Amino acid sequence: MFKRNHPFSRSLLIVGSLAMLAACGTVSKVGSDGKTDTPIFKSVDAANRPDGSYVNLESLGKIREGMDKKQLFELIGPPHYSEGLFNVREWDYVLKFRQAEGLPDTVCQYKILFDDHMTARSFYFKPANCMDHVISATELQKLKSNSQYDQTVHRD
Repeated sequence: MFKRNHPFSRSLLIVGSLAMLAACGTVSKVGSDGKTDTPIFKSVDAANRPDGSYVNLESLGKIREGMDKKQLFELIGPPHYSEGLFNVREWDYVLKFRQAEGLPDTVCQYKILFDDHMTARSFYFKPANCMDHVISATELQKLKSNSQYDQTVHRD
């Protein structure tokens, strides 16, 4: 149908090759065990949801090594980046966490890496100490709901 030297067939071959490379969806060097020494985070601006999404801390806390993609999808939804079509071994998110009243929301990136069997094996935050700030804010909210704390705060 197409001649070997036809410009259209050559262009089609190049476009097809580029599409296959783009479909591989792994940015970090992920080992067959689903681990990496240097996770690579994409720019937040490149996300499908660059503003991020608020995640339920209880759902985030249920994520464990050994989960499959369907379980993760049910807990925190689809990844926020175009991760590719085939052999995608990392999912990336932009997560937002509410802080104490008057403070800006904490925004963190979250990465899940999968092994060769598409089982979740490792998890990374950027910044690495993201959850320290979130837990502190959560503990503050718990304290605020305690009436003794409220009385102390409002006393002059």
